[in-house]
Amino acid sequence: MLMPPLLVCGNVNLESVFCLEGELLPPQGGFFPHSMTLNVSGVGANLALALKNLGSLVRLLTFGADDPCGKVVRAALEGIEVCFSPSSATPQSLALVRPDGSRTFYRDLKDTMGTAAPTTDFLNLITGCAAVLMTNINWTRPLLPLALEVGLPILTDVQDLRDLHNPYDQDYFRAADLLFLSAEHLEDPATVMESVLERFPARLVVAGWGQRGALLLERGGELYHQPAFPVGVLSTGGAGDTLAASFAHFYFSRGKSAPQSLRLACAAAALKVRAIGSGQGHPDEAAVLRFVNSQ
Repeated sequence: MLMPPLLVCGNVNLESVFCLEGELLPPQGGFFPHSMTLNVSGVGANLALALKNLGSLVRLLTFGADDPCGKVVRAALEGIEVCFSPSSATPQSLALVRPDGSRTFYRDLKDTMGTAAPTTDFLNLITGCAAVLMTNINWTRPLLPLALEVGLPILTDVQDLRDLHNPYDQDYFRAADLLFLSAEHLEDPATVMESVLERFPARLVVAGWGQRGALLLERGGELYHQPAFPVGVLSTGGAGDTLAASFAHFYFSRGKSAPQSLRLACAAAALKVRAIGSGQGHPDEAAVLRFVNSQ
């Protein structure tokens, strides 16, 4: 049965990837054959592309310009229902990837951090959707109460969480039904997840835990740990986005339980890190199921 679409609200950008031979970019410059690639990324694009590849119907609300970067972005998002609100220029990013797969990002978001939220476009797109995947880029903040009024589930990812008291995240904490975060800098992620459910209305929290997998805590339930699937890592860029998108796909579009969805999402993220670019390597559903069944 064809499921309702999932609406993604977030930035897209054109990402240049430089695969380093060491820890730092060589200051002397030089020639680096096959070390640079170009792809379309940004959390909004990553979520939308991952959902599309898995087989969910997707709508994407974002910003973009009719410039050379924007033309590449539009071509990469073909097959997704996208609403581009006007921007002075298309955002760009530079990803430096080290030999161990770790990465550093440099982002130029152009004017999207200070642009007014496209509320009319949002209200047009949200009709008939099953859920909203709301990234925590600042322009999505005014859209949160609109989504709450409609009554759709809101999934949001606050990314690299360090402090539950961070003022920037409070609106997203208060609105999310499904809250995702990175546990990379948390000494005790389980306690933080418990605190989230004590202080905020989310019905479940998922913490991406890197090489240790992911943690899930549902309201009234027990902490569930899904170990990571062992794979060779080329780049961890975009893995958290794949985790969130894949969970949404299996949870909303396929009706799986939260633990089942997390297991499949961790499998999708494991397949994703075998690609270099943050916007590349999103697996399809058949590949995820084959991979899980082979473990």
